[in-house]
Amino acid sequence: MSGADSETVRREAGAWFEANWDAAMTVGAWWGLLAESGWGLPHWPSDWYGRGLGHAASAAVAEQRHRAGAYGPPGGISVTLVAPTLFDHGSDELKRRYLPDIVSGVDTWCQFFSEPGAGSDMAAIATSAERDGDEWVVDGQKVWTSGAHESNRAVLIARTDPDVPKHRGLTFFAVDMDQPGVEVRPLRDMTGDVDFNEVFLTDARVRNDDIIGDLNDGWRVAMTMLAYERDLDGVGHDGGGDVLGAAPLDTAVGEVMADRSTGHRSGFAYTTGSLKDEVVTDLVARFGGTDDPVLRQKLAGDRIIRRVLDWGPANGVPPSASKLLNSGLTRELRDRGFGVAGAHGLLTGDDAPDGGHFAKMALFAQGMSIAGGTDEVQRNILGERVLGLPAEPRVDKDVPFRDLPRS
Repeated sequence: MSGADSETVRREAGAWFEANWDAAMTVGAWWGLLAESGWGLPHWPSDWYGRGLGHAASAAVAEQRHRAGAYGPPGGISVTLVAPTLFDHGSDELKRRYLPDIVSGVDTWCQFFSEPGAGSDMAAIATSAERDGDEWVVDGQKVWTSGAHESNRAVLIARTDPDVPKHRGLTFFAVDMDQPGVEVRPLRDMTGDVDFNEVFLTDARVRNDDIIGDLNDGWRVAMTMLAYERDLDGVGHDGGGDVLGAAPLDTAVGEVMADRSTGHRSGFAYTTGSLKDEVVTDLVARFGGTDDPVLRQKLAGDRIIRRVLDWGPANGVPPSASKLLNSGLTRELRDRGFGVAGAHGLLTGDDAPDGGHFAKMALFAQGMSIAGGTDEVQRNILGERVLGLPAEPRVDKDVPFRDLPRS
């Protein structure tokens, strides 16, 4: 169906949602039906729970789903990052093993990437994986792991060969978190939310056939996943099922839909995608800022950046450019909101004019210049890999990892 035009897709999807949407179904049943139909994630390959549709046709499907008032598919990194990486690097065996429970919302995944001693240099990670028969034994610590406290599976980048330079001795694994060797400790950020965690891995076990990609080629797989993440940070993607996080599978869809307007959203949620645009636009309207021609002009500029961000992924804009644009837009919108609301913008909860939505966005805004790779890292990537500028000098390029000084 990849060659189908948007109008044909719009008619077929509209007819399907009209015939099948039922708010009395449980979330699990509805997600299962969406997965079977291919209309839930139509941009996925047609032989893996999708319809192989392009950007415009997929947008037409989302439009028809919204028109029917139907709840979206599962969301979160399981769908937006893990599955696309499996499509690019996973074997058919791994796809058969993990995609069914991803597309049906049974599994929730997180990323074991960042480490306390590596900072922005992800290639400097020290978490080790040593072969033991048909398994690997993993030891180390991860930090800033989004959603680990609510996940049952993870993707892990670990060092499998310390005798080669740091970028070449890494392997990418799928990990079962429900085992004694995985300890998750939640971290509360200044918005008051618990999104991030530190994770301690002590003799954790990973199957050898859970390697995604090739042995010692984990850096390439991780870069694929980070590219998807940097695109998603910027675009106003439809969150679908992740509007409220992982919905209980046995809950009636209608109950979850009714909670959408009051459901909890984290500071992180308010700074990714287009939700932050809506929060600030609402705040400006509440305080009469639309009467100011200078502010209107600035908001028009913000809207242009949003359109570029939404347009970019399907039209070859490098993910690092989208990430930089989104980080800058987040800061601009934060300042825009404070400009019209003043001290009111600092209020949280029921005392705030907007229920504290803007305050969460403002508090988390600077984090967007760090999460998924700092602004400095994005500029290096664009300079070296897109513009072809000379790479920064590196004294560790040919040094085995075990010989590098570490904190």
